[in-house]
Amino acid sequence: MSTSQRTAYLWGPVSSFTGPLTAWLVKKGWNVHIATKSSLNLFSMSPLDLKSSALAALEESFGGRDKAKAFQDRFKIIDKQETGSGTRYDAVIFAGIPPNYDESRAPRAPWSVTELAAVIAQNKETPLFIISSIFGGVQQDGVVPEQFEFERRKPASNWESICQQYENKLLLELSGCEAPWYLVRMPILCGATEDGITASHTGLYPLLKRMSAVGEAEGDRRIALAFRPDSVFWFIPVDMATYVFWRYLEDSDRPRVLNLVATNPALNREWLPNAASASGVETVECQEEDGLDLPATLKKLLSDEVQVSTRNLFEVAGRYHVPPVKADHAYFKKVIDRARENNWGEPRATPGRTTGDEQTIAYSDSVVRYYFEDFLPGLLNTGGLMDKAISAGQEIGFQLKEASDLAFVLKNQGGESTAQRLPPEASRPKVCFILTGKTLLRLVQSKLPLHRALLLREVEVKGPIIETMQVTSLVERFLKEHPLTKEHLSKAESQA
Repeated sequence: MSTSQRTAYLWGPVSSFTGPLTAWLVKKGWNVHIATKSSLNLFSMSPLDLKSSALAALEESFGGRDKAKAFQDRFKIIDKQETGSGTRYDAVIFAGIPPNYDESRAPRAPWSVTELAAVIAQNKETPLFIISSIFGGVQQDGVVPEQFEFERRKPASNWESICQQYENKLLLELSGCEAPWYLVRMPILCGATEDGITASHTGLYPLLKRMSAVGEAEGDRRIALAFRPDSVFWFIPVDMATYVFWRYLEDSDRPRVLNLVATNPALNREWLPNAASASGVETVECQEEDGLDLPATLKKLLSDEVQVSTRNLFEVAGRYHVPPVKADHAYFKKVIDRARENNWGEPRATPGRTTGDEQTIAYSDSVVRYYFEDFLPGLLNTGGLMDKAISAGQEIGFQLKEASDLAFVLKNQGGESTAQRLPPEASRPKVCFILTGKTLLRLVQSKLPLHRALLLREVEVKGPIIETMQVTSLVERFLKEHPLTKEHLSKAESQA
C-alpha cells in the first residue's frame, strides 16, 4: 500500500503535539481522521474537542485557514462514534494526554483511558500507537526506562501524578489487547527549530516570558533562578517530535517503547544561558530561592533529577537520519522572537477590552459556556476543592442575571462530579450563586475574591445557611487556585 493511501485515526485533544502532527502527516500523504466529542455529550470527562474547536486548532497548526484548505480533503473531523464505520485504518494514535503540564485538558488524561477499550474494539487488528509522557514512567532511582511494567517512584508533582495515573490505567487496558501496540513517551514541547512556532505557549514559555521581560527592561539584567545545574529539563522542539514520530509510524522494525527526547540533551547550565542571552538577559545566577513567579510544576522540573533511557531513540535516529538539534542561542532567539510577535499567546488590548482589575475580554455567552462546558469539567473528579464543594452543597447553581436561560448546575451524578446546563424550567439548585456575566468573568480570572463580591452585593447566594457557608469557602479557594488565564480566554473567544 502506498503512503498516499494510508489513513490514521487520531484520538485525543488537539494539543501542542497532535495539531502539528496532523498537519505534518497530511503533508506527507497520510489521511487523518480526528475524533471529537458530540455536542450532545458536553459534560463527559472525555478530553476530546468539539468539532468547531478541533477545526480552529487544526487551522492554526497548518498556519491559517487558507493553508488548511489546501489539505482539507486529507483530514476529516469525525464524531468518536464514527470510527470503524467502513474505514480501514493503518494506524490508531491514542493521545489522551497533552505533552505540556499546563495545556488545556491535561487534568482529564487519566479518565481518557476509559475510552481506550472502545477504540481497540473497533480497530482490533490495527497497530495502536499510544502517546504518554516521560514523567509517567520515572522509576524509584529517577530513571525512565524503555519498558512499561515496573515500579514507579512516588510522584514528585501533581503533573507527575497525572502522568502516572494515565500510564498505569493504560497498562490495565492493554493487558488484554490483541492488536500490536507501541508506546511513545513525550517530553515537554517547545517551538519549532525552523521558525520558533508553537501551537501552545505552555510548558517552558512562562520562564522564557519572564526572561524576556527582564531583558527588555532598563537596569539590572541578571536573573536569579532556582534550578539544578547538572540536571536536564526534558524538552524538545515540536518539529523534531513530529518528524521522529512520523518516521516511527512508518517503520516496520520499530521498537515497542520509545522515549522520545532530544538526541543531544543539554544540562540546565548549558541551555539556560543560551535562553537568557536570546532574551537580552546578561546572566542567570543559580540560587536556592528566586523571585520569579513561575508555575510550581515548572520550578519542580527545573530542579528534578530525572534521567531518560534512550537506547532505542539512538537506534531509530540512525535509521531515520535525525539531524542533531541544539538548544543554542539561535534556536531560542527564534522561539522568543516568535512568542513576542504573538504576544506570548495572550490577546492584545483592543478598544473593546480593558486592563487592570477589569475584564480582559468583553463578556460573551461563549466565554461562559467555555468555562462550564470545557475548562471546569477538566478539574472535576480529581478529589479537589470543587468536588468537596459539590459534596457539601449537593447541588451548586450559577445563574446569570442578564441571561435567564444561561445557568449551570454542578452536582454528583453516578459517583462523578458533573457540570450541566440548567434548563430554564428546572428548579433552583440547593445552593445558587446569582450574578452578572461581568462579575463571573472577574471571579473565574481570580481578579475579584468571592467574599468581596458578596460584601459588595455583586453576587447573591441563596440556600441553607450552613451549606452556603461551606460551599462559598470552598468555591472561593477553588477560584483562587484555578484561574481562567488569558490564553484560555483567547481560545474561548476564537471558538465563538
